[in-house]
Amino acid sequence: CSPSDVFFEAFIKTNVAFRTQLDSSRKRKGAVQKDWHPGCTTITALIIRNKLIVANAGDCRTILCRSGIPHALSRDHVASCLDEWERIIRAGGLVKWKVDTWRIGDATLQVTRSIGDDDLKPAVTVKPEITLTTLSAEDEYIVMASDGLWDVISEKDVVNIIRDTVKEAGMCSKRLATEAAEKGSKDNINVIVIFLRSVSTAKIIY
Repeated sequence: CSPSDVFFEAFIKTNVAFRTQLDSSRKRKGAVQKDWHPGCTTITALIIRNKLIVANAGDCRTILCRSGIPHALSRDHVASCLDEWERIIRAGGLVKWKVDTWRIGDATLQVTRSIGDDDLKPAVTVKPEITLTTLSAEDEYIVMASDGLWDVISEKDVVNIIRDTVKEAGMCSKRLATEAAEKGSKDNINVIVIFLRSVSTAKIIY
């Protein structure tokens, strides 16, 4: 089957497994179901030969650095996006202005796709949006991160930070996370840097 089919199936199975584990935890802790509906966004990447497939559900983001320029390989799924708004309404959901932006339902969730968040299904869908990119010799690395990074650091600044960091994936990831924390990020910060071609770990490229 196609990579897209694999991703769709994987996201749906993950959501089912998440719900099963959550139900078990609710029973152990005696929690009231209506008061406990956790969820999380997710983004994944798969490289097959020279093809890079990215599947995203939520407001995590992946960028590709090509010849020193960042290219977004995903988009943020939030209620302020017109097509996401319309999809939610068609699915029977409610979008309203709350606090500082458009949010969904009584839970006032901003993201429109996620694992979990059972109280807002099917409006908040688990189905990912998938992009396919053909890699070239000019491609240097990809950065996958949660909104805790992107809320305070632009895609261009991410590339500039990595340019001035020793080219070791773990070190670049930690520096980006540290920079986001120092800039006052108020959300969870998860960062993965993946180099697509060999570089000297001691080399800094300007």
